Amino acid sequence: MTTDMYAFGPVCGRPNLKIVGGTDAEEGKWPWQVSLRINGKHVCGASLLTSQWVLTAAHCIFSYFQYTVKIGDRSVRNENTSLVIPIKNIIVHPKFSTIVSARNDLALLQLLYAVNFTSTIRPICIPRETFQVKDGTKCWVTGWGRTTEGVFLPPSEILQEVDQYIIHYQKCNKLIQNYLSSARDLVVKGMVCGYKERGKDSCQGDSGGPLACEFNDTWVQVGIVSWGIGCGREGVPGVYTEIGFYSKWMVAVVNQATSLCPVMFLILLLCLVLPLGILVTL
Repeated sequence: MTTDMYAFGPVCGRPNLKIVGGTDAEEGKWPWQVSLRINGKHVCGASLLTSQWVLTAAHCIFSYFQYTVKIGDRSVRNENTSLVIPIKNIIVHPKFSTIVSARNDLALLQLLYAVNFTSTIRPICIPRETFQVKDGTKCWVTGWGRTTEGVFLPPSEILQEVDQYIIHYQKCNKLIQNYLSSARDLVVKGMVCGYKERGKDSCQGDSGGPLACEFNDTWVQVGIVSWGIGCGREGVPGVYTEIGFYSKWMVAVVNQATSLCPVMFLILLLCLVLPLGILVTL
């Protein structure tokens, strides 16, 4: 494992084996992919970081709902071949904001119980803050979201995948400024963009899901699906939360929660408020 990555466990980023313009993913190809659900219905994507922690976008979280996650297969509906696990705690980044554009758009979810890793359930690695993905790197975004902009459709039945090429935030900001004829900075540090061509993009329902890149036979999550101007428009990249920018915060949250809350008594006693973020105890 390269020193440019955090590994919560020894198996991260190594699988055994609808996005706009995407194709069906093979079973087990993206074993860290998670469906975030309310009342059994898919609302957002997410990714598995450890046996008990999941990462998603902050804008997917509404504290008054009871969330579950579905892990373990590419079908968004069939729960007989996957695990469905309630969420115990939700920690939203303390500086999350939707003013101007979604900023600091990430949240960590602690599962009620740990999962066992299998050929279809494995965590993804996250990069350290020093890790830099080169402009133009080919990566992949996955999800069950809409396959057409502006058309209300149920989630894709089968997990979709589409490749995207990395665009750093400064260049991406200029592209979006030009498209909107605006001088306001919408894409800022802590964001990264992806683009391929018209009709190839993430869309509603993909939010919170992973943008993953392969380095030295190891998959690393470099982004979280966050926001965009429509879906798959010509010359308009999709915008992602940049994982490396927030990796220290993520590691600190996981480590602190693990050390503070080893048993249910301590969870009830201590896990009402964590200073590293906004904790919702469900």
